[in-house]
Parts: sequence; structure tokens; C-alpha cells
Amino acid sequence: MKLTPNLEMNFRDMPFLNRVACAADLGFTGADMFRTKDRDIPALAAKLRKHKITIGMVVGSQLEVGLNDPEIHPEIEKSAEAAARDAAEIGALYVTVLSGNSLPKVSASQQNRNIVDGLKRLIPIAEKYNVTILLEMLNSLYTHPGYYLDDTELMTSIIRTVGHPRVKGLYDIFHAGIMRGNIVEDIRASIDAIGHFHIAGIPGRNEPINGEQNYPMICREIDKTGYEGYISMEYTPRMEPIESLKLNKAWIEGKK
Repeated sequence: MKLTPNLEMNFRDMPFLNRVACAADLGFTGADMFRTKDRDIPALAAKLRKHKITIGMVVGSQLEVGLNDPEIHPEIEKSAEAAARDAAEIGALYVTVLSGNSLPKVSASQQNRNIVDGLKRLIPIAEKYNVTILLEMLNSLYTHPGYYLDDTELMTSIIRTVGHPRVKGLYDIFHAGIMRGNIVEDIRASIDAIGHFHIAGIPGRNEPINGEQNYPMICREIDKTGYEGYISMEYTPRMEPIESLKLNKAWIEGKK
């Protein structure tokens, strides 16, 4: 398993570029981040090369308005392309986009169709910049009330309908655990549609080791599917951040 930190969530009170070196010192070979806008992209690219860190995910759309609304598609194309351009410069693999919140006057079937159409519009961007577009499922019960895409089966169905290797789902085990659990079977049934994983502890989105889910077992099961990508520890630490990452990495890898 290839665990990674999130440069924006797992570190505190540290200049952003210094977090790359810190991740490398902790034994990581990759990391996630959110925004690229207003970052010093050339400096970040140089720092990543120096420390041999690969960025997995950057974000290319807003949260509450998204692909389920076709009026937003041109805006998402613009923001996703900007993120993909930066991703290409820093060597990142994925650009994450979101469904947006539910549209109360639009049927579910139409919202699904809108998401599929919106993802298809992003395929030329993915091909141009050699990135994969990720559609993320979030929980609508606790962290993101009103979010539309809150079901693994729906995410998987949408990805399979698009049917392109540069469009995959982002399976966040924290969100999936809140919505319905049965994580291992969920992953086995959907692995062909999954391009990236996030993990965090339930409740609170804090340290995985202090949550209710058995992440060492879950990550071993992910390995058994043949998945070779990153598993990002996207959580807010309650402990001192560096010690938190060391502890959780060792626990999940079975070294503690």
C-alpha cells in the first residue's frame, strides 16, 4: 500500500513548500493537495522533483455547485483546465471534481445525466494534460449536508456510463463509512471505477487510528484487488501533526 499525507490537512504552522520536504523525511513518496490557484507552481514543481514526491490529487471545481447543474459546466471546464494545467506542471496525477448539492426541482435521473455529460466534456482536458479526472462521493449526513453524490453505487454507475480510462471515482472511506459502511465489499464491487482513495477516522475526520474503522485490514483488502495507486490520509490531526502521521502510517502498515 502507498500511503500519502495531504499537504493542506495533515500539516500545521509550516510554510507550504517545506511540507514537501517534511513528507519525504517521513518516508512518503506522494502527497495530495487541494488548490493550485495562487500557489508558486514552478517553485512547487522544483521542490517536488528535489524530494521525489508525486502529487496525487488537486481539486478542479467548487463544492456546493457542480456537475449536476449544466449551467455550471462551462465554469467547471475552465477551473478544471486551470487545475489540470498546474497538475501537468507539477506532475500531479488527478484532478478532482464534484457533483454539487442536490437540485430540488430536478429529477435524480436528470442530475445523473448532467454529471455524465459534464464528465465527458472534461475528457479532452484530461487527455491534453495527461491527468485523470476524479468524481468524488461525499457524505450528506454529517459533513456535507445537501451534497448530491453520496452513494457508492451511483458514483460507480456514473463512472461506468462515462466509460473512459481517464475518468474514475474518488472513494473516500470516511464518507462511505458514514453513508452505509460495508466498506470492503463496496470496494471489491467498484474497484474498476475507483482511481484514488482517501481515509480518515470516524467520527470527526481525525486520526484513523482513533476511529471506528479497521484501516490496516481495509488497506490490505485494497491491496488484494490489485490497486496500485495512492491511499491518502486526508484527516485533521488532533495530535502533533508529525507524530500523528508517523503513528498512523506505522499502524496502517502493520508496523505498530
